[in-house]
Amino acid sequence: MSRVENRLNATLAKRRWKPAATPLRRRLVLLEMLGAVAGCVGGYLLFIDPVRRFEVTLASRIIDLLGVDRVSGALGDGFVVFGPNLEPVVAEMTGSCSILSSVLALAALAVVALRQRPQALAGFLAAAVFVLAANQVRLLGSLLTGRYFAVDALVFFHDWIGAVLNFAYTLIGLLIMIGLTMYDAQRAEQDRTGRHTADRPAAWARPGLGHRVPVEDTREPGVQITAVVYRRILPKAVSRRLARRREQRRIDYRVGHETPARRAEIIRELAGKGLGVHTATLLAVASYETDPLVLDTLAGVVAARQWEPIAGGDVIALRLWARAWLMRAPRQRSVAETGRLVAVTGAGGPAGVAVVKALQAAGDHVLALDADPDAVGLRLAGRGAVLPRADHPGYAEALLAVLDEHRPAALICTVAEEYAALAPLISAMDERGVRTWLPDPATAERCLDKVAFARTMHAAGIPHPATAWTPATVGLVPGPWVVKPARGRGSRDVILVDDPAALGHAFASVPGAIAQTRVTGREFTADALVGPDGTLLACVPRWRDETRGGTSVRGTTFTSVAVTETVAATLRAVGLTGPANVQGFVGDSGNVTVVEVNPRFSGGLPLTLAAGADVVGAYLAAVLDPSAPLPTLGFQPGVRMARHFAEVYYAADGTPVPDPLDPVTCSVPDFPAATPGVPSPSAPGSGPASLQTPSPVRAEHSDPAGSVAANGPAAYRVPGELLAAAR
Repeated sequence: MSRVENRLNATLAKRRWKPAATPLRRRLVLLEMLGAVAGCVGGYLLFIDPVRRFEVTLASRIIDLLGVDRVSGALGDGFVVFGPNLEPVVAEMTGSCSILSSVLALAALAVVALRQRPQALAGFLAAAVFVLAANQVRLLGSLLTGRYFAVDALVFFHDWIGAVLNFAYTLIGLLIMIGLTMYDAQRAEQDRTGRHTADRPAAWARPGLGHRVPVEDTREPGVQITAVVYRRILPKAVSRRLARRREQRRIDYRVGHETPARRAEIIRELAGKGLGVHTATLLAVASYETDPLVLDTLAGVVAARQWEPIAGGDVIALRLWARAWLMRAPRQRSVAETGRLVAVTGAGGPAGVAVVKALQAAGDHVLALDADPDAVGLRLAGRGAVLPRADHPGYAEALLAVLDEHRPAALICTVAEEYAALAPLISAMDERGVRTWLPDPATAERCLDKVAFARTMHAAGIPHPATAWTPATVGLVPGPWVVKPARGRGSRDVILVDDPAALGHAFASVPGAIAQTRVTGREFTADALVGPDGTLLACVPRWRDETRGGTSVRGTTFTSVAVTETVAATLRAVGLTGPANVQGFVGDSGNVTVVEVNPRFSGGLPLTLAAGADVVGAYLAAVLDPSAPLPTLGFQPGVRMARHFAEVYYAADGTPVPDPLDPVTCSVPDFPAATPGVPSPSAPGSGPASLQTPSPVRAEHSDPAGSVAANGPAAYRVPGELLAAAR
């Protein structure tokens, strides 16, 4: 017990030396007051003489400018004044007559009480200038009274009227400093009653940009000087510049152009000042905002301020809207949500669209990324962002900024040409919690460069067309020929040559061309997935029954041991892991020839998924947990695909427009932005959804089929699929 008692006594002894919060604050306030007093006294002793001489010199020059005689400041720290009867008097400039004590007091208040505000220095300087000017008026009044009336009048004016003026202008200087320092540059576009009074173009009616109620014109009839100056006197360029500066300072103008996370932060700041202060802006967000995160934030801050008194009908409407939003019914989902957000690059291509739809069908939320603002994947996914091209210098910075904003759990790249730009960012993505799985850059380059791929195939002994990539060796390749770029995709710049005389011209007309012997037989494509250890997890070959623009529009899955073995040997030769798309031909005798390998998901991926091989799900599982064992995927042969076109409609501002013919919605709603303190939905119906809530305020919520706002044409076509099992 003695050891416990000793430790307890020691702890209590230590705590006795630590003051509580209130006494500590009192001591700090006392120290600040003592410091202010010491600063005022020290400043007075140091600067009183030079300040007195400065004020005497300034008043003397003003007297000379006014043309008043018989008043002189030649003494330096006082005035010689001759009255009406030429009786002389020496008016000494004492310390009580100087502005120094008032200026020091204002400086002490600015340092002690207002130092945390950036406008404190400007407010103090304005107050000091006003005190100086007012004290000069006091001095001039005293000197002129003695000059024109009597010497005794000078003393009376200075001692009595001057004392009142000294108190008055010091107090006014204090009010000027406080007013300028406490001024908030943010201005809401509303009057004292909360009415929105902005007169702005209708084209500015974007989310969060305008809640406008009818306002009666209460201005008095007559000429408005400010309007005349803006419209008639100032040049138009100057007037427009001043108008832009005035608009940029308004709160709701900034809210509508910020990111969802930043808009939510601004909403918290505005609501923290009181629901009756920025009511119009908060109503604007409730009326025109479409992002669920911002709406959740607004409803939460309104619900947290129920203790505030009701300031008007707008506050009541705001509270009713928040109650309806928080009590909205959960939406029924066809699949259970995983709560994950997965980023997909190349969302405008067929492979990107297929991956987006596959992830959503599995219950994942998707962040679509593409360089084209009109990419269809930006509308199919719950969230989207436009990035520069992978070869742009700002690609890395833009991608990391998007990942910082949305914080996806994984990133799937569907554009093989982006691997080189993404590889240096793997560590930066890992720091942000974004997992990805990219093939080795040298392996990807070996597949993308058809010359390097041909060398690899010939070295491994895998059947591959005879290939020439120099004009000197073109004639050695047996015909007929196919001439195409060494680095190309989508059947671009592909020329079929039958006449040997035309081979040289075709080779010269294609940039970076190669010439290959044209392979005969039945064309196939095999979707494959290779594990991190090189194990072939899936190989789904399909006949390319019909192609358009290099993309299969009709196909049929089939089984073939020869094709599977050749595909496996090809992927081992190039050393590729992850998704792959192997293209080739099966001859009449059953021989298999590989033409090329795309180190990515293919545009015909939906047929592979429909046949039962979930290569997207297996790939995502490996991305999220590289150490987890991956199963071998089987598939159903004989599944046929007939691809058609489907339409997605959206307005000029990017909001979705319902399909009047066959509306189809995705099974996964919009995914809220990853913000600290905001939980992510993990169960069906738990996330913010596209709902119509009973509310006195119009609340338009995003359509789960596509909610990313981007400018573009009214409609465009995207590939769709019709899948059926062959009988």
